[in-house]
Amino acid sequence: MYGSWHAEIIKGNSMTRTRGTPWVARLLGLDPHWGFRRQFLRGIRDYSRGQEHHTRGVYLYFALPPGLYEVYRPTSWRHSERYFVRITDDGRLHEITREEAIACLKNATSASAC
Repeated sequence: MYGSWHAEIIKGNSMTRTRGTPWVARLLGLDPHWGFRRQFLRGIRDYSRGQEHHTRGVYLYFALPPGLYEVYRPTSWRHSERYFVRITDDGRLHEITREEAIACLKNATSASAC
């Protein structure tokens, strides 16, 4: 069963910078240079709640099969958060630490087995 995750796309106006687009990366294993081998996923944009100039209210949705993921989302024009999640076989999303993600990738042959 798939899980889902979404985040608002927060764009600045001409006077402020954008915080970047939310993203989701599936963790495929460990990498000596980058820390993790990742596969970045595409989301689906939803403009139904967007403001006139789409600076707020536009959301990006991701359908996620069971496994480990790193996610990023802006929370305001100045702040953002980046963290790790595990999607279980029944589609539930659980936030985990970086250390738990590393341990899972080291000990399991498949990230979905954690």
